[in-house]
Amino acid sequence: MLHQGVFLGFFVVLGRCGTALPFEPDPIFETIDLNATYFAIKKIFARMRLSPKEMAALIGGGHSSGKGSLEGGTYHGNWVSPKAQFGNAYFQLLTGHKQWCAVKSSDNGNAHFVAKGAADYIAETEYSPLRKYNGTIPCIETGPNRAVFDVLPTVPADELSFQPGIWHASSGSTAMLPVDFALQYADETYVHVVSWALNGRLFFTDFQAAWTKMAENGQQLRCPNVNGPAEFAYSDECADRFGVEAAYRKTWTSIRSNIKGLLESLPPRCNSTRPAAPQLPGTPGSVCPSSILRLGFHISATYDPDSDGNVGGSNFANFLEPCAIFDGCAGCLKDTQLSLQRIQQRYQHAHVSLADVTLYAAGLSAAFLAEFQLNHMPFHPGRVDHKIVDEATCKELGARLPSPAYQWKSSPGGADGKPMEGMLSGDLLLPPVSSAAVHVQDEPLLV
Repeated sequence: MLHQGVFLGFFVVLGRCGTALPFEPDPIFETIDLNATYFAIKKIFARMRLSPKEMAALIGGGHSSGKGSLEGGTYHGNWVSPKAQFGNAYFQLLTGHKQWCAVKSSDNGNAHFVAKGAADYIAETEYSPLRKYNGTIPCIETGPNRAVFDVLPTVPADELSFQPGIWHASSGSTAMLPVDFALQYADETYVHVVSWALNGRLFFTDFQAAWTKMAENGQQLRCPNVNGPAEFAYSDECADRFGVEAAYRKTWTSIRSNIKGLLESLPPRCNSTRPAAPQLPGTPGSVCPSSILRLGFHISATYDPDSDGNVGGSNFANFLEPCAIFDGCAGCLKDTQLSLQRIQQRYQHAHVSLADVTLYAAGLSAAFLAEFQLNHMPFHPGRVDHKIVDEATCKELGARLPSPAYQWKSSPGGADGKPMEGMLSGDLLLPPVSSAAVHVQDEPLLV
């Protein structure tokens, strides 16, 4: 899941050596503001030199694995039904603005979208808590001309996390974050949402290109692709690190086999991709193919080429030790990283970095979840591991990750009296009057 901790209070969790590490929980957003969310995530991906199209492909790809859930944290539910593997089902659910309701969870008040539950024979609406209550919980419906949702009805958190199945196995309700729904509200991303909904093969092609670009941000390509044909000759720099080309090929074939064995031994569905509280030492984590894919994204998404210090990206190799709590979900990816470190340690003598093993495993996890429709994800070894011992650096890197939602911190005019930056044509401004007054009017406030 995409996440950025925002400081709301000081919590601590003990590291391996008993060192107190700060835990910064998700903010609670009782109002959904798709304008602010879209503009914020676009800015974050632009920092990584990624276009709106690449942003949409990566967000949808990371959230399209129905086997990984959001249960157990501050947001609950599944992006897609549990039978769906990595693919374009996410985009099929997201088109048309229909059959969705804005709600908030009873345990913390965080607002997100759940399926309306209008038809029990459609997988995405089957997993809806609103069907059970048969109208007693009102639906604040979505629509193409609405970007701000407030005064939301409350849905019991346990019913977001668990719904009995009729056509499929029991699962969490189908839910979307504000960051997902924001992709509908700009033509520059929605045109691709519709295209991918209609053409799964096109989505795989575009996702692969976006993933490769993101995963190689900041990397100097000196070693040829280990998946499929090599695009360039085996370089002297690559030979200095990995030895002769025959040894290089043998090493990465063996690593691929080890990763494949790990993927086949894991449960396809995580118990939780996000813990309800900070993980204490010895707490069993949740490792699955989806968590490996998200680990690769979270590491790559720390890239900032304009940073004065550590630029991050895939050469920043891990969320271990002082950085474990800053992995984007309060340490929930620590066990995933450790499982890959155990593979990497078998090849230390061959100068294989944890950064390379992690990003290789993430790409292979995407192929695994896509039932090998992404079988030749390009991968160029050669990353290095930078040891980070400064907690402030870890915090800076973690703060670069996208959040599930964003809101404007000022009134529509902004502190300087200028129009809000990033407003989308035809979308809503935040109400200049109280939420209650806006809903009494029941009229959209158009730009």
